[in-house]
Order: sequence, then C-alpha cells, then structure tokens
Amino acid sequence: MSKTRSLVVPLLLAAGLAACGQNAATAENTAATESAVEAESGNTAGMAAAEANTVSPNQAAAPATPKAVPAKAQAATIAALPLKRGYYVESDTPCGQASNATTTLLRREGIGGARDFCEFKKIEQTGPNTYRVTEACGDLQDSAPPETSTSIYTLTGDTAFTAKSEHGWERSARYCAQSTMPPDWRANDISDVTG
Repeated sequence: MSKTRSLVVPLLLAAGLAACGQNAATAENTAATESAVEAESGNTAGMAAAEANTVSPNQAAAPATPKAVPAKAQAATIAALPLKRGYYVESDTPCGQASNATTTLLRREGIGGARDFCEFKKIEQTGPNTYRVTEACGDLQDSAPPETSTSIYTLTGDTAFTAKSEHGWERSARYCAQSTMPPDWRANDISDVTG
C-alpha cells in the first residue's frame, strides 16, 4: 500500500502544478524522485506529511475558474476637474512674470489662454488624481470649428496639473492667485467665469 501511495502523491502533485501552469512532467519527476529517496531511506514521516497536504482527486482535477476581469476599467464621469478656478501659469514661470504665452484661465466649462479655448465636453476620473478629459479646442481668432481631442490631466492637489494631449503636447501649470499676477491680469474681473 505504501508503494501505491508513493505513486499517487506525485501524480496528484503533478496534476495540481499543471493546473497552475507549471510543467507537469518536471513536477512529476521531481515528486517521484523525492518519494523514491524517502522510501529508500525509510523516511515515512516525509511521505505522510506529503499525503496529508494533498487534495482529493476531485479537487485536483477541477481547473480553477478565472475571475472575470473587465477589458477596460470603468471611469467615473464627473462635472468638473477638482482644481481651483482662476489663473494657471506654466510651472517654470514665476507668477509675477506671467505672459500671454505662459498663462491659462481655468473656468467652469474649460481652460484657455489669450488665443485659444478648450471646452470640457466630458471628464472621467481614471485614478486617484488622474482624469481623461474630452475637449473641444478652438482658436479664438479663427472661425474654424473646434477640434475634439482627449487629454490626460494629472493633478497635484487642487492647485497644479500636468496635461498630456493625445497629439503629443504636454503642459504643466500651477495656480497663481490673481493678486500675484502682473498688473494686466490683476485688473481683470474674472468672477463671472470662475465662480
């Protein structure tokens, strides 16, 4: 009977490892060699321990049922980016030295600079501080219709972001209080678009 058990244990072990994706032949040879060594040396304690840790034949034969994983994680749609509204200046430019080229205004419905505006059409939170934003962007001095594209916004708190467009451009900016901006921006009343 002990010789029969010595063969059953390696076969069950091999079947279990095969179900896990390991090479069944290698596992069976390793287990058979270990059992033969134990039997020759008279070490029945090791064989008894191996038998105690085995599963029944019905359990070993049943493959594990994989859990369903969605092809694309669902993103929560939100109404607005959780950023303070107001002026944002490129990260490498001091607030007091902002210019038309380095400044954007974050409004309720989008973000824009002196020449362009991107209206937020859809905002999806894809991570703790990451958002996929569908934007319709247009040149304020051109009558061409806005172009729709997607950008990924990564926020640092509620006062800084990095935006990467599907077209390859990237910008990093941080909030600047209006009182810290150059005189032309301090005089603007932006309460109607930021409130």
